[in-house]
Amino acid sequence: MSQMTVFKSFAELANALDLDALSAEPIPDESVDRVLPEPAAIPPSHLAALLEELQRAGATLTAIARRDEEARAEAFRDLERHDALLARLREAERARDQAKQVRREAEALGKQAFSDEARKEATRIVSITVQAEVAATDAVVYWQEEVERLAAQLDLERLLAERCRREEVDKAKAAEAERARRLAGALARARSALEAGRFEEAKGLLGAVTSENPCNPEITTLKTIIAQRELTVRVDAVEEALWEARRLYRHDSAAAVAHLEALNLDGLPEPVARQVFGEWARACSRLCQERGITEPLRYAPDLGRGAVITRESPDGPYIVVTALGMGPDWQTGSTVGERQVRRARPLR
Repeated sequence: MSQMTVFKSFAELANALDLDALSAEPIPDESVDRVLPEPAAIPPSHLAALLEELQRAGATLTAIARRDEEARAEAFRDLERHDALLARLREAERARDQAKQVRREAEALGKQAFSDEARKEATRIVSITVQAEVAATDAVVYWQEEVERLAAQLDLERLLAERCRREEVDKAKAAEAERARRLAGALARARSALEAGRFEEAKGLLGAVTSENPCNPEITTLKTIIAQRELTVRVDAVEEALWEARRLYRHDSAAAVAHLEALNLDGLPEPVARQVFGEWARACSRLCQERGITEPLRYAPDLGRGAVITRESPDGPYIVVTALGMGPDWQTGSTVGERQVRRARPLR
């Protein structure tokens, strides 16, 4: 029976456990990462041998690819032979079928013929067609056997699938070449039209090939150039119209207003649109003074767009005196809605 030891103090417990001996042993530090051995470096001599082996492997692959292409070409030559034999077979079948048809017609004529000469000639033709039918049937059997013999030597299904794949690749290449030809032609004609100032024609030519080449950089660049040229031409025309309107303003404000009303300001640079609008408003102000229009209002919803409105009577609705870039609903004399009137400001 085991005896139970009773310790009267922690000192007695320490002596029993021999804590001094335990503390002398090193305690592993779990926080320190275990150092793994580094992989052995490849000696330079071994690396040179490895590169040499890779070069040999590359040369072997090249040779294998060449032999595979030769085998493929030979297989396709066999497939062409199969096609030729099959064509001979089909030709023999057509000859056999034609001989049968002519024989039946000759036999029917022989039975129905009235004269002896006709029956005799029909009998002769029957004899000829029978011989032709037999010969054609023999040819069918012969060529059928040849086709089957060659087909047994070939992986026909695989060859036919490969030929279909090649035909699809060739079609895709031809389609790509045709697409490139259309693109080159359209680009050349569009550039020519651009140089001649025929912007709409140039854009139409590009539009025809853009769907086929949605991300083509040449098309994108040319469209940008066309837009820039168009804008330059429009700005020049507007500036010329501004000069003419200023000249007309001195002696004919109505003509100046009409001249500016005809301009299309959509897409023009903001400074140009502001100049046109300012000159138009100035001409409108003089026009209203000349016509005795009191308290005219100016409605300007957007840059480069506006209308001068007034009342013909104190209680009457507001009507359009003149409009710039407002569209067909803002013709001279048309009635203006209350919402637009509330947003209008006095014309100065």
